[in-house]
Amino acid sequence: MMTTDDRRGFTAIELLVATVIFAGLAAALAQTLVSAQQARASSARWLRATQLAEERLERLRAGDRSDDAAPIDEFTRTWQATAVPDQSGLERFDIAVAWEDRGAQRFTLSALARSAP
Repeated sequence: MMTTDDRRGFTAIELLVATVIFAGLAAALAQTLVSAQQARASSARWLRATQLAEERLERLRAGDRSDDAAPIDEFTRTWQATAVPDQSGLERFDIAVAWEDRGAQRFTLSALARSAP
């Protein structure tokens, strides 16, 4: 004869509670994965902006004062060269790279360099 204490397994309530807990954890994990993907994409854009600014700085140091093609993929790059007061032959280069990533983003690289002869 089987008594109430001999029954094994889960009740419907226990299964429902376990399912709700699992669903909550799965939703939290999915949100974490989405946030991580957005952060990775944003980081990649910042890296690309840095590379574009560095590339333009090297061209300026080499004497290339031509205008940039606009835009470069999703980025817009501008630059300005100004003479440093009281420092003969020294210029300040400001290279700005702008793009959209959940709002307007802008990276500016500034450097000093000797003027091209």
